[in-house]
Amino acid sequence: MAKKDQPYIGIDLGGTNIQAGLLAGEKLLATDRLKTKADGGEDTVIKRIAKVVGSVLEKADVKINDVAGLGIGAPGAINYKKGVVINAVNLRWTDFPLGKVLEKEVGVPVVVDNDVNVGTWGEYIAGAGKDYDELMGIFVGTGIGGGFVLNGELYHGGLMTAGEVGHTVLNADAPLGRRTLENLASRTNIVNHLKQLILSNHPSVISKITDGDLDKVRSKVLAEAFGQKDELTLEVIGHAAHYIGITIANVVTLLSLPCVVVGGGLTEALQDEWIGLIRDVFEEYVFPRELSKCKIVASKLGDDAGIIGAALLAKQRLEKD
Repeated sequence: MAKKDQPYIGIDLGGTNIQAGLLAGEKLLATDRLKTKADGGEDTVIKRIAKVVGSVLEKADVKINDVAGLGIGAPGAINYKKGVVINAVNLRWTDFPLGKVLEKEVGVPVVVDNDVNVGTWGEYIAGAGKDYDELMGIFVGTGIGGGFVLNGELYHGGLMTAGEVGHTVLNADAPLGRRTLENLASRTNIVNHLKQLILSNHPSVISKITDGDLDKVRSKVLAEAFGQKDELTLEVIGHAAHYIGITIANVVTLLSLPCVVVGGGLTEALQDEWIGLIRDVFEEYVFPRELSKCKIVASKLGDDAGIIGAALLAKQRLEKD
């Protein structure tokens, strides 16, 4: 059994970056990140996780023997009971025993879950959702992912894939690639839609902000254009917020949730105005009207939600054992 005063390592594993942090209680002692280099295969990624763990421990002046355990959030479908990544498209992993392999490499007990699940757990325990018993987390970035806390526990569902709100079908009769929430409202979609419109001679301040290099469009560029009330940006972002608001209304109607935490890079960049756009649409569609009291709030932990949540989840599970 883990000692309650020992720190935990949290890892947020993405297709592009590996983020790591050492957590004592709810305080981050040190953080670091490395490129994932998924093209190098599973062994390369595991070695790089171990490397960034070593860097975090060195920064905090903590030995691995003093660490109680490690939690890691990985993309894709996860068998959290066995610590297996069933399928992670951006890592090109199938049925990879991440928990067992990483435990052998690092030398501490490892807890594995989905990356959005751990972010949601972080917000529930230490972030924007800590005052609520139940909530949904929805993270808008390259894609759109979701997580649920019900009755004080992460909800995985009987087949362990609960939370895939990005794959909610909103336009069933639309062409392939325009049907789901992720197709319509991810940051990737927003950026691609804006690029297409600008290249079709729709005026936008984004051209000036990026000096004409539309490959530079990221969340910060969107936030700058949004702040300047660029009409094209306002329209495209408003369109995305419309679909996110509808999806949240559907989920809250179904589950009667008191709180929804919206995270991801776009939320960090746009903050309250973005949440306001989503809220307006949510209130129009949620049923019954009593459910309009559901709070829709921006992530408090921001980019650290994944590493904090992964460490806290490891603490919760390992201290139960």
